[in-house]
Amino acid sequence: MSNHTDMKKIADIVGVSIATVSRTINSPESVRPLTRKKVLRAIEDHQYIYNSSAADLSRKKTTVIGVLIPDAQMPMFGSALVAIQDNLQEKNYSIMVGNTKYNSNIEVKLLKQFQQRNVAGIIKTGFDATQSTLEKSIKEWGIPCIVIFEKLQNPNISYVGFDNYKAAFSATQYLIELGHKRIGLIVGPYTKQMRIRKRVEGYKAALEESNIKFNPEISIETNVGLLEGKNAMSRLLSLPEPPTAIFAAADRLAIGALRAATEMGFCVPEDVSIIGYGDIDVAAFCNPPLTTVRTPNYSCARKATELIIGQIENNTNTIFHYCMETSLIIRDSCIQYK
Repeated sequence: MSNHTDMKKIADIVGVSIATVSRTINSPESVRPLTRKKVLRAIEDHQYIYNSSAADLSRKKTTVIGVLIPDAQMPMFGSALVAIQDNLQEKNYSIMVGNTKYNSNIEVKLLKQFQQRNVAGIIKTGFDATQSTLEKSIKEWGIPCIVIFEKLQNPNISYVGFDNYKAAFSATQYLIELGHKRIGLIVGPYTKQMRIRKRVEGYKAALEESNIKFNPEISIETNVGLLEGKNAMSRLLSLPEPPTAIFAAADRLAIGALRAATEMGFCVPEDVSIIGYGDIDVAAFCNPPLTTVRTPNYSCARKATELIIGQIENNTNTIFHYCMETSLIIRDSCIQYK
């Protein structure tokens, strides 16, 4: 049976028009509650499955949103996907996810696949200044695109993010205020991602403001993971003069660093203070609980989803710039340096 015939069958059972059944599925808020309840009951009783692909073709409008993330295993991106999917389901949209692995070539291929699938919009985690060709391509396709988790300088690209530079500056400044001057850095692939690079810049700026010279010997760039954080911390604590504090620019790096310190016989925070970034759910349950920067991951992703659905529904491509606040969550992993 075709999608249209199935819908007609449901309409006949309830005694309403096909248009009413369609509105119940696509915009339920526009249907009277009693009628909506009857239609939904009939759909459930008769195990009717709505063919959204056929509907997209008939109205020449897709209801799929493409989402690009760099690492599906990281909690912050998982939180974003939950927020996006929750919001899309409420509006009867679906999601197509691509994992870029921080690789620009993979990202370009995924974006082309999104275009081939005729997605209605794209939500992208992060944007690098070197991707000008990519930016031009997205504009030529006429597909609404919003970047999340980043505050962009480019006025032509919509974003819903937070100030990574400011957040990293505040975290480093907090360690300086505690009396630390030899502050190590463990950071993700900042040479590949602008938002991570901004954290490095914020860290350096806080040091410079306090007349502390940046020391590349105690700065390590690595992939983001527990093992990577542990290995980086082992290297730093094995130096003849190890850091007295560490800014780990991702909580998973910080938790790995905490494990390394403990295994090597260092007490946290008595021997070395550690501050993280992201405030993932396990941060509060570490031993000691992790001081960290809380970032509004879920809120950013949800707001971006609302905006991109609005662009699609209203057939507009308005540029949006939303910068949300981060906050420093002080727990027990940092201490005054003596």
